[in-house]
Amino acid sequence: MQKRLEKTTLDQIVGRYLTENPDILLSLRAGIVNVSRLALLIKSENQALNLISIRAALNRHLQKRPILPTKEAPDSLLKRSKVSLQDKICVVTSKSVLSIKYISATFLQDSIVYIVDEMKTKIPHSTQEVSVESNVSMIHVLSPKEIESTPGFVMRITHKLYSRGINIIQLISCSNETIIITTKKDSTLAYEVLSMPELI
Repeated sequence: MQKRLEKTTLDQIVGRYLTENPDILLSLRAGIVNVSRLALLIKSENQALNLISIRAALNRHLQKRPILPTKEAPDSLLKRSKVSLQDKICVVTSKSVLSIKYISATFLQDSIVYIVDEMKTKIPHSTQEVSVESNVSMIHVLSPKEIESTPGFVMRITHKLYSRGINIIQLISCSNETIIITTKKDSTLAYEVLSMPELI
């Protein structure tokens, strides 16, 4: 009974580590991670665990979960996507609903985040209730409908931008549309990376 309990606890620790590190999880399922080195990494954060037991837990995790497609599937989809870049964008965060035209609105628990075209609406002034982030750009990715059944598409995009040192200010993904907000200085490189997937 004690051994079964220890096994369950170990599996939970390993599962939680993989959930908190989705890039490692995706790479593990794609078969491009050295399991022994990953076990060492997990042990460095959990010294009380046995290295052999961690490797066994990782192998069990792989056996009970389906193998996901490799990065080729998201990359192929990105190549067939229409990528556009738009400047004169700002991000407006408000604690209450605003009467403004917007490209996208995200309703959070305690605020609303609007992505706004500066050329089509009057931007409110910053107050205690409203914050305005200007000097940003929007990259819009319109993908084929297969995106809805292709795991890892958004993760692949974020990895491409991260690997080039590009910070994502906002990311919205709904159906086959993905909206990414970056600083204006990063926008051209971000556009090139996503419109020409062969760069990464």
